Amino acid sequence: MRTNYIGHDRAYQNRRNDPNYEGWSSGYAEDWLRNWQPMIQKAAFPKQGKLLELGCGAGNLSIRFVQAGYEVVGVDIAPNAIAWANENAAKAAVKATFLEANVLDLTEIDDASFDIALDGRCFHCIIGSDRRRFLENITRILKPNGILAVNTMCNEIPKSASWLENFDPRSRQTIHDGISTRYIGDSNDILQEIMQVGFRLIDVEIVPPKNAEDVADLRAIATKLS
Repeated sequence: MRTNYIGHDRAYQNRRNDPNYEGWSSGYAEDWLRNWQPMIQKAAFPKQGKLLELGCGAGNLSIRFVQAGYEVVGVDIAPNAIAWANENAAKAAVKATFLEANVLDLTEIDDASFDIALDGRCFHCIIGSDRRRFLENITRILKPNGILAVNTMCNEIPKSASWLENFDPRSRQTIHDGISTRYIGDSNDILQEIMQVGFRLIDVEIVPPKNAEDVADLRAIATKLS
């Protein structure tokens, strides 16, 4: 298994100058309405507090959470993503903090310092044993009874050649040029990962694919066991 997490930086560098992209992709307004707004409206999701977005990219989601009333810090390993996020926050006239940081150690973040940890579609980019490190760091930075909110790819991949040619069904990973890029696991396996590091699930939903080339999302809210 080989990973190249910092390789995302080149993509952000390229996309930052491309008018077709708002960040990692386009369509963040639709993503907010489809996935995140329904999540924060659930009773289990805190209506205020200090929120850490993991893998914040160009800051699009972090900015929307600031606008919704949260105090937000976003972290990403990619320097170009952080520069872009600061630029986007300035354009939106919102106050958010963006840090260049590795989600597998988060040495920049103090223990028990956040009310909410948000997986902004980062977890499915974390591979193998790194996934437990990712979750263990979340438990460390969350306050007792803090909330983890996850939105991650899951279950079956599309049957198109572009997916099948790059997907290893045994490891459940997409692999490009020998580099593992995504983990698209069974939703029950992902939930087990979350519970095994000390979380209790309080809300779970499978969001079906938007189209034939898309993948289902696991949307979950869990609380840290104190």
